[in-house]
Amino acid sequence: MERNENFTDFFVLTAKDFLAEKAFPGLLCAYAGGSVGRGEADAYSDLDLNIIVEGISDHTSENCRFRGQIIQLHIHPVPTNEAVYENPWSWRYIKEARLIHDPDGRYLAWLHAMCDYLDSEDGKSKMLAQGKRIIEEYRAGAKQALSLGRGYSAFLAAWASWIGAVQLFAYFYRGTVADRGLYQMMKELGLTDEVERLIKESADGKQDLQERLKLIAAYRNYLRSQKDEGMFALDPLNDELLYKKVERMQRKEEEARFLLFSEAIWLYLCGDADRWLEEHWESLPTELSLPLKRLGFFEADERLIQRIHTISNEIIAKIG
Repeated sequence: MERNENFTDFFVLTAKDFLAEKAFPGLLCAYAGGSVGRGEADAYSDLDLNIIVEGISDHTSENCRFRGQIIQLHIHPVPTNEAVYENPWSWRYIKEARLIHDPDGRYLAWLHAMCDYLDSEDGKSKMLAQGKRIIEEYRAGAKQALSLGRGYSAFLAAWASWIGAVQLFAYFYRGTVADRGLYQMMKELGLTDEVERLIKESADGKQDLQERLKLIAAYRNYLRSQKDEGMFALDPLNDELLYKKVERMQRKEEEARFLLFSEAIWLYLCGDADRWLEEHWESLPTELSLPLKRLGFFEADERLIQRIHTISNEIIAKIG
């Protein structure tokens, strides 16, 4: 593909061709999310394709390669109004949905109705309360980890609470559900200084970007050898997607270490979330555990955790 093509249109057509060639019994609706849903796709994008299928009860995800492109396919049971009313914060991503397949217009009407609810005073109030509750749960996790002498786990929980505050700010203040660009947005507002400094200080400056990418790939491969090979996060195609994201960031002269730090966290949470981070590292080969720790993890104390919470509170206060 040439860089001057309309990539969103290209991916929409790719999605339609994919659905036409593949058989999905019970298919009711399909929509694109992510950069394609937002109309922001570029040469480094993949296709987040969500399909709603009748007769299933669980969500599943898998990577597919189709005509040279990677499709992240997410298969969902039939959604209900009640599910959105009960947990609107987790449904905020439907705001960026771009319908691909909706033969009778049923889901276009449903999406409009649900987005209207998300924009209502009741919906916004409930979303804000749920987002804050998630932040408090992470803070409780940080407190518990500190009480057990798990400084790295405490930092990770506090970091997650900070990310939660950033996501709330992005949605309510900037009207976006996209995680891409969150760091840059907060950096422009001067709200990343402490957390950004910590990750930079704890990251090993001797590791170049290619070494870090190889480390993530080796980590994913090791976890895959220990776990269910069908686990979505452990699919080796995710390494290819990560390379593309890093390439995009390099082209835009953006900082990529936060992306790799986040990818390492995602793999840990998908592969071994039932154990403390320190215990997880102890289970890994030394050639993985030591360099992973230097990707940006920090051993926190109570003062540092409180400082991160203060920054999160400052972010939330800006929502109004």
